[in-house]
Amino acid sequence: MRPDLQEAFIAKVTDKSYNGFVREMNEWVGYEIEYRICEMPIFVSDNFRRKLEKAAVDIIVQSADAKVVARTDGTIEERYNVPHQSTTPLFSVVDFAVTERNGEYVPRLIELQGFPSLLGYQYAYASQMKLRYELKNTGAFFSELSEEQYFRIISEAIFGSHDPAECALIEIDPHKQKTKSDFIALKKYIDLDTINIRDLSVQRGKLVATVDGKTRVLKRVFNRAIIDELDDVGARLNFEWNQDIDVEWAGHPNWYFRISKYIMPFLQHDSVPVTHFLDALQSIPENLHDFVLKPLYSFAGKGVNVNPTVQDVETALNTDASNWILQEKVKYAECIATPFGNNKVEIRVMLIWPEGHAAPLPVMSLARTGRSEMMGARYNMLPWTGSSGCLFVRG
Repeated sequence: MRPDLQEAFIAKVTDKSYNGFVREMNEWVGYEIEYRICEMPIFVSDNFRRKLEKAAVDIIVQSADAKVVARTDGTIEERYNVPHQSTTPLFSVVDFAVTERNGEYVPRLIELQGFPSLLGYQYAYASQMKLRYELKNTGAFFSELSEEQYFRIISEAIFGSHDPAECALIEIDPHKQKTKSDFIALKKYIDLDTINIRDLSVQRGKLVATVDGKTRVLKRVFNRAIIDELDDVGARLNFEWNQDIDVEWAGHPNWYFRISKYIMPFLQHDSVPVTHFLDALQSIPENLHDFVLKPLYSFAGKGVNVNPTVQDVETALNTDASNWILQEKVKYAECIATPFGNNKVEIRVMLIWPEGHAAPLPVMSLARTGRSEMMGARYNMLPWTGSSGCLFVRG
């Protein structure tokens, strides 16, 4: 990390410059972004960037190991088991808390998912920060990628060998999603269309989109629909996930289930906190205050209990024990300077793993920063907190 640069950056920000930055971001995406945009990027040293990259790659490679994958067979209901699963996850994300150990900053795993994230919007945030505040000698990408390399990699991952007109991002009611800024960014950067998953159907074995009375066959889809959310809103689709459809998945849906909090008890890595399946516990730990109670399948921090009581655990045990974990509480380092005291930070590493490659490639970051116990943007609405991204310091 670079506390010196965080301290120096404070003097660059005024109410006028911040309001101007938010206005420019809103104008760029064409609407008022719903989550709080943080006043600052997170400056990351070259050394810590490499730590994040190595830990993320190691964890995802281990997560895709055949023995680990076999343990996740029971996580996919038959109705959600999509045929022709890829051998490795094309997209994945790993969320790390920045912690401190023996005077050094170290990443500690918080969550992971075999699912894509904000590949477009996060570059827009970082590049606009660099431009407005003239932040030279910094870069927005992991793996020392150039802008040209980055957009080539994500374009190849999303479109494969197909024309963009034959591909689309699919999501449930995309105009209502807080992540729609990313859909707009991907349209601007790589000409990727977004289609409501409600507008899809299967005709003669092919996936067809019908929008404004016009139909088009989709040969490849970039799936951003989270099945938990589809169930929550009671969405009725015009196709079944387990149908054998003549379409390529840019990010096979099965990996959403296979790489999740469910596999954390099986991972062996220095950055992974001790994690227990709730239904496998012999007894409730006496040091319960050192653990967090989490639902196995949730997103954006939904249902996470950072200070569980014995009664909370017993309630989970007596209702739906198989869908909960107890995870060792991670102590975030208060390492990010702000005018209101030091913030904690969580950094997401986004990875792409093309079929046939030996390992995934870290490409883009997302950061959440704040002073509350939870790092999600919805929990940090005070000044100098919220949604951010990393700028990696060169050299």
